[in-house]
Amino acid sequence: MKKQVIIIFSILAIIFLSSGCGTEIKDEQPANSNSTMKSNSPVNSNSSINSNSTAIDGRIIEVVEGSHIIIRNEKDTSIYYQIDISGGLVITKGVNGDLEPDHVITADVEILNSDTIPREAKLIAVTGNKVPGYRIINAKEAKAMMDAGDVLIVDVRTVGEYESGFIPEAYNVPLDGIDKNIKNITENKDDTILVYCRSGNRSKVAARILTEMGYKNVYDFGGIAGWSYNIVEP
Repeated sequence: MKKQVIIIFSILAIIFLSSGCGTEIKDEQPANSNSTMKSNSPVNSNSSINSNSTAIDGRIIEVVEGSHIIIRNEKDTSIYYQIDISGGLVITKGVNGDLEPDHVITADVEILNSDTIPREAKLIAVTGNKVPGYRIINAKEAKAMMDAGDVLIVDVRTVGEYESGFIPEAYNVPLDGIDKNIKNITENKDDTILVYCRSGNRSKVAARILTEMGYKNVYDFGGIAGWSYNIVEP
């Protein structure tokens, strides 16, 4: 009789222990699973932010505080960006935070729409800001300097545009080769150079290139479209 009771209790103990172990294993599985999902979540988020970042550069055309900045690409002047800064103006450490028209900036942005004109973007951070080394003057000031003499006038339009009419005594040095061909006009970095184009876009690019080459007295007076004085016509 005693042996039978002992056998029964032993069987019950085995069943109880087996049941308890099974419950413990089930409780551990979802806990491990939840931990893995949480640790992966921030990694995916960071990866998404980085993949949306695009580096752009251009000359500032307009600054509307608390709203947006419009810049024009220096290499392709047909490309404009409107950069949303409503979320705050983030400036990389060590970069000049004074953003003014004609400054050349580089920035990391998130492109929102590349099909619009200007292209829409959201600022991540301004990473560079160069103050132009040349001077911007109007047509009247340029004419006064020409009348005073001792200046070089450089027309950076295409040969075809130049031949259709140009400012007296202007040399034609098209923008796409100005870095190599300006030496045919002057190699003296102290000469006073007055630069113009058709509307004022290419002249700014040319003035920047000449300044970066070491020319110290470069003046951009815009485009021949706004010139009301004498023009040499074919």
